[in-house]
Amino acid sequence: MTPTSDRLPSLRRSVQRRPDEVLRIAHRGADASEKYGDADLAAVAAQGAHLVEFDVHVTGDDRLVACHDPVIRTNGHHSWLFDAPESHHRRALDELGIPTVEDVVGAAKKAGLGLYIDVKSLTARSAERLVELLESTEMTHSTVLASPRSDLIALCADVAPDIPRAVLFGSTLEEPVQLAEAVSATFVHPCWEAQPRPDHLLAGGWLKRVRSRGFGVITWHEERPDVVEGLYALGVDGICTDTPALLSSTAERLHHDQTK
Repeated sequence: MTPTSDRLPSLRRSVQRRPDEVLRIAHRGADASEKYGDADLAAVAAQGAHLVEFDVHVTGDDRLVACHDPVIRTNGHHSWLFDAPESHHRRALDELGIPTVEDVVGAAKKAGLGLYIDVKSLTARSAERLVELLESTEMTHSTVLASPRSDLIALCADVAPDIPRAVLFGSTLEEPVQLAEAVSATFVHPCWEAQPRPDHLLAGGWLKRVRSRGFGVITWHEERPDVVEGLYALGVDGICTDTPALLSSTAERLHHDQTK
């Protein structure tokens, strides 16, 4: 089998990417569904996604599970993942269909997808276990580690310096270069999906300055055709989306137009 990394565009930052090189990142398994089974991710790959994005939280015994929220809610009860070991939460996790990180990595590898891991919580030991998993499955070169928490990006830089990292932020007033430099990020990842035209905010001096300092740009998450086209025109490094098929068809059309 050809390694997943050999079928992906480069996960390293670029000055400007062609439409076919822009990473198409399926948000929580596409449609934000948080479904990561073999069939689910095979369908995501069939839509042309390059990476699957999923969130991780750490349990009280430094195990990672693939879910967006730190609280497990079943039968009117709730419990914080970090307050108890994984074995304590296992029945509730199974009832809710929440997989382990090992499950998601395995399904992604089968589907030929890379990983965009949005780290919501982490410890030094769980970070080491994650790197061990990625190494044992030969997925280190098919993974980007991302987080809205700058301290966790810095931790990932210490534990996994060879794996690209993306720091997420929501404010349009954030100073991206200083933030990326402070935590040794590879990419800055503005989360401006609520803005009417995030591609316009990225254009011009903002993008030029970020790239001139050696950082790539990934955007979150986009389903509007006109904005998608604007992002492709800028040549950003990656676009998260609930609709990878839209990104795939747009990239194919734009690439075809460029090569006429």
